[in-house]
Amino acid sequence: MKLCKYSPIFSLSTSALLLAMSSNSLADTVFGVYAGAGVWQADYSGELGNPSVNVNELGLKDNNNNFYYIALEHPVPFFPNIKLQQNDISSRQTGTINNSFSVGNINFPAGSKVTTDIDLSYTDAALYYELLDNWLNLDLGVTLRKYSGHLQAESIQITDKMDIDIAVPLAYARFQFDLPLTGFSAGFEGNYISYDGNDLADYNAKVSYLFDSALDLGIEVGYRALTANIDDDGVNTNLDLKGPYAAAIFHF
Repeated sequence: MKLCKYSPIFSLSTSALLLAMSSNSLADTVFGVYAGAGVWQADYSGELGNPSVNVNELGLKDNNNNFYYIALEHPVPFFPNIKLQQNDISSRQTGTINNSFSVGNINFPAGSKVTTDIDLSYTDAALYYELLDNWLNLDLGVTLRKYSGHLQAESIQITDKMDIDIAVPLAYARFQFDLPLTGFSAGFEGNYISYDGNDLADYNAKVSYLFDSALDLGIEVGYRALTANIDDDGVNTNLDLKGPYAAAIFHF
């Protein structure tokens, strides 16, 4: 998948980063590590393939997906903080299609019973600056995303598979409000890019609580959504995944 003609949002993102670099609040006042691991119960909707069919015909409904992340924040000016996150998104289901369908070069005729194996897993590396770092937190930056997955469909007679190997940058933003002296916080985090008719976006809205201890352990619950509208190099998806998630988090 070729990368070209990125959205003007990237120009805005670059300008925001330059503005952040001129600020005194570029980084954490102390070195900090943030990490978490959770489960996202996502419901699938949209279409898949070319010609395409509704994902409900393929039997794709809700599925539990795992994610893990670690973020490192530091007091060194001008150097961005970094957050690494692995997102495992996969589903294997069987359904009977009402219309013809293909994920690559092979056509599955209407009425076929098709088993679909979808893997949209990706790894994120977000490089960001802290514009605000107190009870109000605001981070802006760029996420480098690498998809490493596949789309596969098979029936009794035939099998078709398309590998997904995509690397793309997205604009990154995070806002969090900490309720002082309580351990509670609420926030929003998201990534977005649009180019050549393709749209990649994800966001989560969350509430978290950290227990007061030497090693701050806590829990986080929220709602997460992901959009993957891709029409390039034979990969055709128009998918939306939405649903609640829960995670264990810690900070030191």
